[in-house]
Amino acid sequence: MSLSSLPSLSRTLLGCLRAWWRVDRIRASPRDGQLLRLHPPCVIAIGDQRFEIANRVVGQDADGPFVVYDCRDSGGSAKLLVRLVTKSSRTLIRWIGPDGERSLDEEAISVFEPT
Repeated sequence: MSLSSLPSLSRTLLGCLRAWWRVDRIRASPRDGQLLRLHPPCVIAIGDQRFEIANRVVGQDADGPFVVYDCRDSGGSAKLLVRLVTKSSRTLIRWIGPDGERSLDEEAISVFEPT
């Protein structure tokens, strides 16, 4: 590399740094981030019931990014929806099971990752 190409390289690196700095990034608490990053065969507990994460689907719509987990236990299956609402930086958690749909607080979910 010659010294004459150094200013060009500097401009390129500066342009990359500016582009990275201006990009919108998803900001979430570490706990919210954990709920967005679960992978099978992770186990979660809601109350005294344990469920295995069987599948994970990631998506994004007008409200922001979301993850839907297919959960199962000996009694059947359910879905856990974790949605990061980008406009308000809130995380919405919905449990959709055979007994209906309800909201959950993140503290209501314990995570047990395989070792």
